[in-house]
Amino acid sequence: MKITKAQYPRLVSLMQQCFPDYSGRKFRIEVTDREFEAVSYWSGGSKESYCFINTAGNCLRVPDQEHPYMQHYKDNRQVKLAPGLACVKHIYFCGHDMGLTLMLHPSDMPKLLP
Repeated sequence: MKITKAQYPRLVSLMQQCFPDYSGRKFRIEVTDREFEAVSYWSGGSKESYCFINTAGNCLRVPDQEHPYMQHYKDNRQVKLAPGLACVKHIYFCGHDMGLTLMLHPSDMPKLLP
């Protein structure tokens, strides 16, 4: 769901807290309870960067990794959001900034949206 700063100022400020250098106007909300892979590396001009944030506003950035082909180890990077924990994803697709996406657990949706 696309949102604007005027509609949801609190959620947009949470996203900008995770990525303070972001100056764009593209914001989305995604409600999910499925697992996803939180890897951050450039591949073909595209990249997803992740930052996790809790209800207290504490951020934890996922560091950039090397391309999986170059890694000498394999580990499980599957992540599933727990209640009270959200993920902010900054997406570049084919070199174009696609904005920030706030991924929420379904149980947190009623608390954060008016």
